[in-house]
Amino acid sequence: MMVIFGYTNLYSVSHEKAEKQLIWIIFSFIFIFIIFLFKPTHYKYITPIFFLFTLLLLIGVFFFGKNINGSKSWYVLGPISFQPSELSKISTSLMISHLISSYQYDIKNNKRTLLYIMTVFIIPSILIFIQPDPGSSVIFSSFILTLYREGLSIYFIIYFLFSIFLFFFSLKVPYCIIEFFLFCVFVLIFIFRKSFFLKRILFYIFLLINFSIISIFSPFFFQKFLKQHHKDRIDILFQNEFDKKYRDNVGYNLLYSKTAIGSGKLFGKGYQKGTITKGKFVPEQHTDYIFCSIGEEWGFIGSVIFIIFYLLFISRIYFLSERQKDSFGRIFGYSVGNIIFIHLIINLGMVMGLIPTIGIVLPFFSYGGSSLWSFTVLLFLFLRIDASDQTTLI
Repeated sequence: MMVIFGYTNLYSVSHEKAEKQLIWIIFSFIFIFIIFLFKPTHYKYITPIFFLFTLLLLIGVFFFGKNINGSKSWYVLGPISFQPSELSKISTSLMISHLISSYQYDIKNNKRTLLYIMTVFIIPSILIFIQPDPGSSVIFSSFILTLYREGLSIYFIIYFLFSIFLFFFSLKVPYCIIEFFLFCVFVLIFIFRKSFFLKRILFYIFLLINFSIISIFSPFFFQKFLKQHHKDRIDILFQNEFDKKYRDNVGYNLLYSKTAIGSGKLFGKGYQKGTITKGKFVPEQHTDYIFCSIGEEWGFIGSVIFIIFYLLFISRIYFLSERQKDSFGRIFGYSVGNIIFIHLIINLGMVMGLIPTIGIVLPFFSYGGSSLWSFTVLLFLFLRIDASDQTTLI
């Protein structure tokens, strides 16, 4: 149902793109057929080889890849092009599932094994980031949610989110104010704690130093490591895209994205009646900004139903993950659900101006063969595991 609805919206945006997408949808059934030819145990055993293969592809793209839109992240073989980062999502999901299930890693109590597992998804995310493709590298943060299900402390997630907040906060706020803010936060923690131990005090001091380094380093990182179009996309979050200074350049996409969604009002303009969609005012509306057509043609009610339907789909993946008898299937299922969930959150936030535009597609909706096939493989690998006799996994 999601693929059909996605295809109808893509057809409204571009008939030509929809024709190509239909071919890729048909070819997806070939992947599904191949996936169900093998037993889940086969996928478990080849996981390390597959993971190393994708790492080699990520390294090779720097030498043999083609530069598209400022990122050297594509292999082009005649009429066929693909991103190794899409394959890397699959292999990393399998690898984390394989390691935790095979070696019974205790993530909750053993910090060394936690560091080892995190290295598995940090390495490909760094390789993808320096292509540079920061959008795809951010998706690997979804594995933190998977580790949380397997025992990772909630405080680690709070630390991770606070670090991201501090990074963006530091770009526009003077350093002295940030240090005062951090100092006040830690003073409040000390006041409300009933007991004090030397280890805990040292830990808080470590956090204070750590956050201070982030706040110092973030402006330097922003200036030295990001390309100009990445800087512009972050800058526009702190600016008004409707201002004449921005609306014809860096704020153009966001301006018409918000305009398209808002113009749908409560019930929408109707299928293929979106004036902004038909006028092709929003660049990349067939890929990253496909949600604009949903907002304009189906309105607020249609958008809410779409989001609820999508969340039910993800919730179903989580439910099936919990009923797996083997930890490999459970961990892989949560990885699939979390990857799709993070894609959804970032894509919706991106088109509404809550998150910088970082080139994140909407799974099963956005135009593109590589993304459609990678999500198809992810989903049906999990369904193949779920459909099998769970005792064969042991």
